[in-house]
Amino acid sequence: MLTHNGKSLLRDAEAILQQCASMENRAYGLAAELENEVTLAIDDTIPFALLASNLNEFAHQFPFVDLNLLHPSSSYVQNLVEQKNAGLGIMCAGENYPAHINFKRLGYIVFANVVHKDHPLAKFEEVTFEQLSQYRNLVYSPLQNVLPTSEYLSGPRQWRMESYLNLIHMLSSGLGWATVPKQVLSDSKVKGELVELHLTSYPFTEWMVGVDLIWSTEHRLGKAAEWLKGALGNTPL
Repeated sequence: MLTHNGKSLLRDAEAILQQCASMENRAYGLAAELENEVTLAIDDTIPFALLASNLNEFAHQFPFVDLNLLHPSSSYVQNLVEQKNAGLGIMCAGENYPAHINFKRLGYIVFANVVHKDHPLAKFEEVTFEQLSQYRNLVYSPLQNVLPTSEYLSGPRQWRMESYLNLIHMLSSGLGWATVPKQVLSDSKVKGELVELHLTSYPFTEWMVGVDLIWSTEHRLGKAAEWLKGALGNTPL
């Protein structure tokens, strides 16, 4: 068993190793040739419009580099990066990333409780927990334990799903209420169809979840991926 001094030295050694890996990857990136393709994994819940300007510039800077966009849930984004199936990932903030996973906080997504305009809950100016519990709760499973109000908003009737696109379709069909990014309300495909529910217990509260850009120090990025990492990292959400 390590002594207190041994644990302190171990932390220093781990920090030095991480710095060495970071410098090595940086040096590799400066000398690297242009790759043929870049793979970026983006969590389903992150509004694509927030990334559009960077991807447009990427297309201009690297017209002959293919871009593979993957849209899994946050837990799978991290897996893809760890397994080197994606060079970069953008996901709802995780906890206790492994030592070889670096991250940069890009900002936050604001979540709201939303329902179709013709749903019975939409007629109330304010909604209580009791009223919510009377109707079906549509749940995006990967975020079920991430949102800070999950313990209060879990109704007795739930439809859980892995597909965020299916969740939005079900919301638009009036099948229940859900907690989704507030930006969904301004999406052209559903604008005017969905409305935000105002809860009596949370009159001045917005629920925010951090968004991280992640990459692995064990996966050497080419010039195009390094450029994209820098561009995304310098564009707060």
